[in-house]
Amino acid sequence: MPFKIKSILPGAWELTKNEQYELFSLQVPTVWQQVAQTLAQKRVNLQGRGYPAVPVYSLDPIIAASFPRIIQTVRNGWQRPGVPWILATERADLFNLPDLIKDWLREEFSYCLGDDEVESILDQLDDNAWEWKDKSTVYPLQLPPNNPYGIDIRWQAIPDYMAGEFLKNPQVTFGSDNQYQLTFYQVVNLKQGAELISWPPYEVPLIKNKKQVGKVNISFVIHFNLQTVPWRSQPMIYHQLSIRRWLTETIERLPYRGVTSFVGDNRRWLDGKKQPFRLIHIPIKQITTQEGRKARWPFAISELLKINDSPLPEPDSLASEPVYNWSVFGAAPTGIQAAIAYDSRHSGEFPCFPGVSPLDLASLDSAIQNKIEQGNFPVRRIGEAMRKSGESLPFWEPGKSQKKGSLEPKNPDDLSTPMLRPKIAAPATFRHPESSPNTILILWETQKCRDALIAEICKLLSISPQGETITYETLTGLTREETLYQNQDVCLRIITQHVSDITARLDVDNPEVEGNNRQQKRTNLIDKRIHQITSYLPSPKGLSGALVEIKPKKYFFPPESDPKLAVRIGVMQAGYVNQHIHALKTSETNGKEYIPKKSQNRVQRAVSDLLRQFGILPTPLIDFEKDGIDPNMWLTCFYVLRRTRKTTANNQASTVALMVRVNPIKGTVQVTTPTFFATQGWVSYSAGLGYLLSEKWEPNSYADETTGDTSDAQQSSDTQNEQKFLNKFVTDCLRDCLSTSIEEEKPPHVLFMAEAINARTMLTWLQNPQLPANNLPDQLKRHMTESEINRLSVVRLRVPGNGEVPVAIAKGSPGSRTNGLFCWQDVCDDEATALYLSMRKLLNTEQGTNTLQQKQSRLDNGSLQAGNPKPLEIAVIHHPGIERDKLACFVHNLRDRWPYFANEVSLPLPFPFATSAKQYAVSAKDRVESVDLEEEDEEEDSSESVD
Repeated sequence: MPFKIKSILPGAWELTKNEQYELFSLQVPTVWQQVAQTLAQKRVNLQGRGYPAVPVYSLDPIIAASFPRIIQTVRNGWQRPGVPWILATERADLFNLPDLIKDWLREEFSYCLGDDEVESILDQLDDNAWEWKDKSTVYPLQLPPNNPYGIDIRWQAIPDYMAGEFLKNPQVTFGSDNQYQLTFYQVVNLKQGAELISWPPYEVPLIKNKKQVGKVNISFVIHFNLQTVPWRSQPMIYHQLSIRRWLTETIERLPYRGVTSFVGDNRRWLDGKKQPFRLIHIPIKQITTQEGRKARWPFAISELLKINDSPLPEPDSLASEPVYNWSVFGAAPTGIQAAIAYDSRHSGEFPCFPGVSPLDLASLDSAIQNKIEQGNFPVRRIGEAMRKSGESLPFWEPGKSQKKGSLEPKNPDDLSTPMLRPKIAAPATFRHPESSPNTILILWETQKCRDALIAEICKLLSISPQGETITYETLTGLTREETLYQNQDVCLRIITQHVSDITARLDVDNPEVEGNNRQQKRTNLIDKRIHQITSYLPSPKGLSGALVEIKPKKYFFPPESDPKLAVRIGVMQAGYVNQHIHALKTSETNGKEYIPKKSQNRVQRAVSDLLRQFGILPTPLIDFEKDGIDPNMWLTCFYVLRRTRKTTANNQASTVALMVRVNPIKGTVQVTTPTFFATQGWVSYSAGLGYLLSEKWEPNSYADETTGDTSDAQQSSDTQNEQKFLNKFVTDCLRDCLSTSIEEEKPPHVLFMAEAINARTMLTWLQNPQLPANNLPDQLKRHMTESEINRLSVVRLRVPGNGEVPVAIAKGSPGSRTNGLFCWQDVCDDEATALYLSMRKLLNTEQGTNTLQQKQSRLDNGSLQAGNPKPLEIAVIHHPGIERDKLACFVHNLRDRWPYFANEVSLPLPFPFATSAKQYAVSAKDRVESVDLEEEDEEEDSSESVD
């Protein structure tokens, strides 16, 4: 049983002595800086948008691939004279560097400024101006930076040091009998951390029902990252283990936005010198030419390799033969080797599941420990985490299990997901007349889907049709049907109408559509489609929602022709929160057609997710006997919905701050944003989703997106003003909660939660150096009374994204899985503070024989789920009147309090309301997303909550 495991070992380490790095520096000549800045400014002037800063983010991977011994590049090296640009452990010959950088500038600017304009400016440059600084500089790894420019190399150098020590003996064994020995090589990467990869790829069998049905090629990937935690002065080294899946079959069509390739070589491309074999990830981008879309390598790298007589294979050739010169096991890799990594941009599913097994994690952890002990590394593990929660009782009554193999349909009230049970969903839906849905509109393409949705609504909400169905023809000539459904207490109107052409592809290739490219045409077509949708749908009466039958993204090529964004916006603007569903697949047995279980699950999830968008919750949501917490507590969270410059066609970032609050006794959900808090306060969840479509910062508010043509001082001032603006918004929201009764007149308590990675740039006190201990941050406290302070608890969470939370290995039981709340010992500098790691339970699909077992490695079978939950970090900041461990346990339990899911979720209630709102934080100008949100939801729902 998992509860026998009393402690877990976090994958966290620290240096025990102050190692030093000797680095050589290279500065950008002043004239080269000025030329690059001139080109960037000319592009902004021509396009009327963007930032005039030199785009060195695109230069980093090019220079890293060309000269892999770089520890860090300093962005200001292209902005300010005298600031080093490159810090490297050795000096390379710079003969080819000027041409490399010129080629980069040509690729960046020629397409918009023209070849002649760019070449005339590049002619001003002196190729002989580049030279290394004569003397190296010594940088200590354990001390903060002490140099004129404040350059802190620790975040890259310490992981590089760990990787270098690891590679002195690069073999690692995996498997229960250590039967797999993999050799690791460095992946060149100027992003934070160090990356190692096993090479050549390992051939993994795909085994189903004890029979091998195929094989795939994968590599294990080790990441070393330097991270900080709350209330600890020194950073720590985290290790992570994952897999990279390789394509081996011919790619018929490259994804629209290209692919990520990995190229290995034992020569240094900048000057051709020999080096240990390394791999570099290089994008293959799709560009528009007169002949259509064409794949190509970054121009600068391609030209450099031609100079060195080491040409890369043509992208189309690599796509047709993705296995390019791979070495064999046991032989040292030589020459250029290339491979294409699989990701979600590729069409079709990859037959190998992602993720590694708990045994693989334990194998790597043990290998690191052994290398430390045998090699006398100056590194040691930091603490272990001790269990704080015992076996928790299920919050909702568990449904009765069904005998395996039973052909009887399962009683709906025994389903694992609470909001799929009629006895829970029906009373929750109609508990509050003012927030109960009045109308559900079904826009259908196939009658099977329409009928299945109606049947599920009736079953879930315990309603049946009353009276005759009203049928009439709309002004557009379509048939619309209205039926009243009710039980003894409530009624609901269901309207059905054929979806017609509102989900048809957008004709972005039509030359008559306005726009210079597909993206501009798409924006215009979306605006037109939205207008069509709003005029096509009936006027809503009361709280209304729509279920829309749409086609999967594979039906739309090019991707810009996908109309789903227009459907989302248009149906919402017409007054309906909306959930999308794909057509149902049917099966046939003995000549009888039926809807299989997987399709029926999608129907269930579509209906229940529409209820979620209505903001419907069962009650109560806090049980004093189980939680030890008084239910008189608002559950609140702060969440930031970002639309970055890269995800909007107008190249302008858009940021919306969202506050969500849940009344755990009444089961009501409300949201607010800075724009309408001042005028409307809190609004219902469904109304809030509608507001998100048009939510923007006020033009003159401090929350405006700062443009790049202002000075650094002005940008810093604007950022500080924005942070003050949002801190005041959060404070006002919390004070309003503290003064608003939950049920009776007694003052309520408030639990406020924020996720660090999401919110720390807005609420800077969430950052580790500023995080207060056992106290409120001054930004909140100075605006509150003593009574309010004593009724407000604050908890910071951190998800494992970006490797910011350590992996966890069950101590004394390699390959075992566990769940519960653990307190990490000996990590904080002061015993008065504590850090917790929350391990969720396994999902339904992560249990049994479809999951890698305790003694199995990912290398044993690619067809099984990894079943390797990642910890959630919990930091209790302020907890007046509540024991710290008890509050942390309560937050951990809130992961199992999301009634729309059968299992525990990543972030506790009410975060799922906030994260799901991203579907409405969109505009017609957004770029087409590479991942279909509806398909993503369906995959998650069908795999994680199927009974």
